[in-house]
Amino acid sequence: MLTFKEKYVMEYVYQKCQDKKSCLISPREIISHAADRYVIYPDELEKIMTNLSYDNYIELFKSDKKGSPVYCVSLKMKGEGFHRELTNNKRNLMWLVGRSCVLAVITAIIGGLIKIIFFR
Repeated sequence: MLTFKEKYVMEYVYQKCQDKKSCLISPREIISHAADRYVIYPDELEKIMTNLSYDNYIELFKSDKKGSPVYCVSLKMKGEGFHRELTNNKRNLMWLVGRSCVLAVITAIIGGLIKIIFFR
């Protein structure tokens, strides 16, 4: 299971590498993209990218381009199915919320009927 920051970074990496075999992404680019929602420090980003690599979402190579660090990222099979995994998680969450609401209504109706029958 990915953390919120890992999901957000993976969404950006997925968006950048969607139609390509691999792409070059600078850490500064990822941090600036994530700045609207999360504060990610360079050492934390390094850990996030390594974790995504360990979890088989991406294949990660670190390099330098004109003196600045760059990630060469290519999506693995699990990374290519990341968007589908997100939509399935959202669908399952909506199913659980809907089922809980229906069961709460049924419980309220049964409780009201029991109150009417036994406490009249």
